Amino acid sequence: MRCHKCGETPMGVCQFCGRAVCDQHHGPMPFILTIFVGDNQIPKAVVVSDALWCGTCKPQPEPLPMPEIY
Repeated sequence: MRCHKCGETPMGVCQFCGRAVCDQHHGPMPFILTIFVGDNQIPKAVVVSDALWCGTCKPQPEPLPMPEIY
């Protein structure tokens, strides 16, 4: 496996798309692990604040409806 931008040895893979990234071609991005409804019926999220991100992929800011899998 090699960095998808430069071909060097990667330090990890993007949490969002799975691309390998080296020490020079990565950045942080918040990642939502799960969402749940709390005691007061307000949804809450468990978030990792600095997940590994390749900088190329574009995670969507809002959930996408997927009625076809219902």
